[in-house]
Amino acid sequence: MLRTDKQFRHLKQRQKEAVSLWLYEEYRRLWLEKGHEPHKRNNWKIVAAVMERIEVAGIWLPEQEVTKDFHRRKAHYRGRIEKELQTTEQTDKQA
Repeated sequence: MLRTDKQFRHLKQRQKEAVSLWLYEEYRRLWLEKGHEPHKRNNWKIVAAVMERIEVAGIWLPEQEVTKDFHRRKAHYRGRIEKELQTTEQTDKQA
């Protein structure tokens, strides 16, 4: 029987890391595709893509938990991508 009240914190550490990595990768992919930070109306696309990967991996987690975790980590992802893009720009200028 599946737990319908399962929360992100109930996952194993490696599952949490995998979900977080997938959220970051999808957010970054959309950012690079658009050329700027994705609008908040695109959040559902990010979550939907990650939910597919979660299902394929056999991790059971409600979509609202993934959405909640994404919103909590979004500022961190934004900073990480901006820093990465700045480093890339600096490297391009030096070359």
